[in-house]
Parts: sequence; structure tokens; C-alpha cells
Amino acid sequence: MAVLFVLVGYVVFPSLYSVWESLGGNAGFSVDAYLDIFSSDSYFSAILNTILLSAATVVGAGFFGGLLSYIFWRFDFPYKNLLHKIFLLPLGLPPLVGVFSFLFLYSESGILPRLIQNLFSLDSPPFSFDGFGAVLIVHVYSFFVHFFLFSLAGLSKFDYSMIEAAQTLGTTKLRTLTRVMLPMLRPSVVSASLMVFILSTASFTAPLLFASRERYLTVEIFNQKLNGNFEIASALTVVLIFISIAVLYLFEKQQGEKLLTFARRGASAKVAPKPITPLFAGILSLQFLFVILPILTLLLMSFSASDASKLAVIPDKYSLENYLSIFQEENFYRPFVNSLEMAILAGVPNLIFGFIAGALVVQKETVAKPLMSVLLLLPLAIPATALAINLIATFNKPSPLALGNVLVASSAILPLAYFIRNIPYVSRSVSSTLATFDYSLIEAGLNLGASFIKVIGRIVLPIILSSIASGFLFTFINAIGEFPCSVLLYNAENKPVSVEIFSELRLNEFGVASAQGVLLMLLIFAFTWIFGLVFKTRNKLSSFDF
Repeated sequence: MAVLFVLVGYVVFPSLYSVWESLGGNAGFSVDAYLDIFSSDSYFSAILNTILLSAATVVGAGFFGGLLSYIFWRFDFPYKNLLHKIFLLPLGLPPLVGVFSFLFLYSESGILPRLIQNLFSLDSPPFSFDGFGAVLIVHVYSFFVHFFLFSLAGLSKFDYSMIEAAQTLGTTKLRTLTRVMLPMLRPSVVSASLMVFILSTASFTAPLLFASRERYLTVEIFNQKLNGNFEIASALTVVLIFISIAVLYLFEKQQGEKLLTFARRGASAKVAPKPITPLFAGILSLQFLFVILPILTLLLMSFSASDASKLAVIPDKYSLENYLSIFQEENFYRPFVNSLEMAILAGVPNLIFGFIAGALVVQKETVAKPLMSVLLLLPLAIPATALAINLIATFNKPSPLALGNVLVASSAILPLAYFIRNIPYVSRSVSSTLATFDYSLIEAGLNLGASFIKVIGRIVLPIILSSIASGFLFTFINAIGEFPCSVLLYNAENKPVSVEIFSELRLNEFGVASAQGVLLMLLIFAFTWIFGLVFKTRNKLSSFDF
């Protein structure tokens, strides 16, 4: 009941504002907005493009992240720990800064096309980075980390004796992959697929800047709000949420029972990583280049002179001017500290709530399980701007949900928005692991006289600790770099670093914005390193390595 109260009170109730607005709001009941949407070819095209892009993103990010997790699990290679942290950096790249990095690197006048054009003496750039393909590449870059961490968490508890048994029986490698490994990893893959699909449907920045000739729901919502058509914008938001809920229902219906059929019996057999082969070393190198090039571009722009960054895509002057201008500002550290504090204020409740909710979702006897499964992913289905507007409409007056306080313009509303936005991460990560948990281990512990608290601490937590760590890492990093909600909800006292970066971009100070982006990634890198040390201390037997 407590979990449902939080989900209904802070997720469903604010979302009803969009439904109310789409049906006419104060003007009276009307379904004209929905009639306009479903009778228009342009809106149908936006819906279709959004679904196709999200499906393609799941396939692309799943292949990239799944293959990467297998390489880190199965092979040993130099600088493995460092590379692991580098592959997490796309999570900390603010959307606006990340998109500009891709523009500087891959656009028609970007670094890579110019380099190829000069090397081969071409009359024009060899490719144009726009349209559906460009948005898909940006999405794969942004979302592969979900598959990487979720799959790696699943592989860290994988029972290698299952593969050995299959090989002993003469099964081919392909059949072992499809009939043994993938079914065992299905909970992790399903959780990552759901999150990536829903995040892709709600993506805004990449479709806005790279697909101007194509229509997508989030861009249409933005354009309609900009033009004052609030009913149409709210109706499109409801359609977007409905698509995500429908996909969630289909996933849950198809996979729900199967997720419980691969429970492990006893301790999992581990296998030592083997030296990486030339084939996988080459694949890892290409993946590394794909991930590191936009970050190196951001680093390059951070050292560009201010005047050069305004006049040329490839700067011809470099200095420390951008960093000096940041450090010379009074209280330059305040946006970084604000983001860190609010990420902690949102992340700790997310950790506690997500653990409880994730454990409840996998219980067969839970009456509200189907409803909870939908509500736990609903925050990702709501566009971030719509979530912020819904929170403003809900908490601009005293509310029992805010203990009688007005949260709008207060320092509490941003941590609340971060908490709501990141509810799915810990809960889905925990539930995907517990879906293959052998509950006879708990019964054995209780029968041997251990208390329930001791069974949880000595049996359950060590098994799911890597999944909890994955979910919390997502939550914390997303909260530090969150922008769409922040730009609508922040005040002068809690201005986050993402909004500070946006302010510099609006002033065409790309060099300063890039320098702030680099500092933000260094902060995330430092947190990941510290978090890894704590995690290793708590779970030395785990092979999941941050």
C-alpha cells in the first residue's frame, strides 16, 4: 500500500493534468484534440516514426551494449577497469552538450567529414549526418549503457556450469547462446529493452536537431506548446504515454511467466576470464572509438579560444581561457554542488523505494503486481517537460502530498522530480535479478534458525547487490546531468550544472559550455571510482566491477 501510494500520488495524480488538459481543461469537455490527431497524416507519421525509432534503438543499443558486456565478462585485457569507467561516460554527457559534440564531429562541416574530404581530395563532404540514421546513432550512443550495465549485472551471477553442460552434450556455440545464455539473461535484457524503448520515445533533443524533415512525437509536443495549442500538445503527450504503457503490457504478458522458469539452484559456478582474442579486441577497439570520439571532441572544444569557437567548427586557437573564466567566477562550484546534493537527495530514496518495489513486483501473490509493473515504468514514458509542467500544476498550491506546503519555486521540487523520473531504474534492476532467484535458499536459511533480517542480509543482498548498484548508478548519474525538468523547475538557490551549461550555450559560449561538460564528466568519473571502491569492499566475491 505504501508503494502504491507513492506511485499514485506522485506519478499518476500529476499526470492526470495532461489528460484533463487534452480533454478541454477549463474550456469544457471536448475530444476535438484527439479527433484532429487521428485524422491527420502528419501526426500519424510522427507516431509511426517514434515507434520505429524506438524499436531500432532497442535493437542497436542492445547489440552494442550486450556485446560489450560479454567482452567485459568473458575476457581479460589491459586497462579493463579504466575502460569500464570510460564506457559509462555517455550517461554523464548532458543531452544538449552531447548533441553539440556530435554536430562538431559528424555534421557536414564537422571534424570527421572535413578530415575525410581533405585526405581523399573530395569536392564535398562524404556524408551528411541527419535524418533517421543520425538520430538512431545518437540514441545508440546514449542508451547502450543500459544494456551494458544490466547485462553485465546478469552475467556476473551467471552459472557457467550451464554452458559447460551444454558443451558436454555437444551443443553448438550458437545454440548455447540462444538456448542457454539468452534465456538466463532474459530478465536483464527485458528490463533494459523496456527502459531503452520508453526513453527513446521520450527523447527530444536529438530528433529536434538532426531530423528536421521528419516528425516525432516529442518535437510535435514542443512545437504545439510553442504555438499555444495546449490541447493538442497534451493529447499528444497522452498518446505517447499510452504507447509506452501498451509496449510495457506486451512485454510483461509475453515474458512474465518465462522470467520465473530459470531459477538458479545453489551457488553459481564462476569462470575466470580468458585473454581476449584478436577478433574481440578489434570489436572492443571500434566500440571504444565510437564512445570516446564525441568526448574527445568535447575536450577539444573546451580548450578552444572563445572567438575561435564562434567562428569555426574546427578551432585554430587554443588556450585555458574557458577553464579560467569558470574558476574566476565567484562560487563557480555552486552549480556542481547543487547537482551533487540533489542527486543524493533523490538517489537515496530511489535506492530504498526501488529495492522494496522491485521485490514486490516479482511476488506472485501480490494482487497489484500488474498495476505496479506499469506504474513503475510510467515516469520514463512521460516526457520530461510534461513531467515538469504536471508537477508545477500539482504543487503550485498547498497539497497533502507536500505536507501542506507549496513546492513550486522551492528547493524541494527538483529532488522530487529527479526521484520520480528515476523510479524505474533500481526497481527494474532488482526485479530482473529476483526473477531468477531461488527462493528455496531463503526457506533453507529460515529452517536453519536464521532470522529474517539475517537471511536478507546474508543471502538475498549478496546475490542482488550488483543489480542494486547498477540501478543506483543510473539514478545518481541521470540526476546529476538532468536538464529538461531542471530548466523548468530550478530556482536561483538550486541552479544545477546542466542549466548552467545551457545558459552558456544560449550565449554561444561553446567553449565554456564544453569546459563545464568536461568538469561534469570528471565529477561523474570520480563518483564512479569512489562508488566502485565501496562496492568492492561490500561485495568482494562479485565479479561485477565498476
